Amino acid sequence: MKFDSLIFDIDGTLWDATGSCAAGFTIASKQFPEYGCKHFTKEQIMNEVGRPLDVIFNHLYPELEQRFSGEEYDRELHRLNDIHTQCEYEYIAEHGGDLFPGVAETIPVLAAKMPIFIVSNCEKGYIELMLKASGLEQYFTDWLCFGDTLAEKNVTINCIVEKHGLKSTAYVGDILADGLSSQKAGVPFIAADYGFGSDIPDELCIARIKEFGELAGLIDA
Repeated sequence: MKFDSLIFDIDGTLWDATGSCAAGFTIASKQFPEYGCKHFTKEQIMNEVGRPLDVIFNHLYPELEQRFSGEEYDRELHRLNDIHTQCEYEYIAEHGGDLFPGVAETIPVLAAKMPIFIVSNCEKGYIELMLKASGLEQYFTDWLCFGDTLAEKNVTINCIVEKHGLKSTAYVGDILADGLSSQKAGVPFIAADYGFGSDIPDELCIARIKEFGELAGLIDA
């Protein structure tokens, strides 16, 4: 397959930081005693990856929708998000996450062939945190996230495409929402089957990989 670049998702594609996120969220919950003592698990966080902010916190804090509505709901949602994001980032900065097998070895190989990018639905600062923790920052040409654009992932993908004049790129992700976003953006999708998702239909993909290292042999510059 011949491309002029690749764009990557982070969580479930490049690394797994759900354990650190769960620990950070559990710490954050102590600042919200009105919701009771909560202990979040890696599995809970994994189920929320890629979902919109309000959906995530409605699942983690089902009392939120019951107690608040309208502008009060929005204020409380953002209060929860700000504190949880801060605690999550602090925990990841200290403890990091786990790169998937083959990522550390394959990213330099791909970067030598073509420019590579990251697009994620995360908040501002998360991509930089991941790149610093993993030591991979030098290999990525650019990155963009929901926190930068406040837009759906397909829009953020197209921002990278337009900014860098990409003519033949592909998006590598691991969940159904990644594939649907790629489709909306008009960008071919490569499914990372080793990641968090398991329900991506073949018709959304131009290829599937069972290990990250397979990309090196799949992609031609």
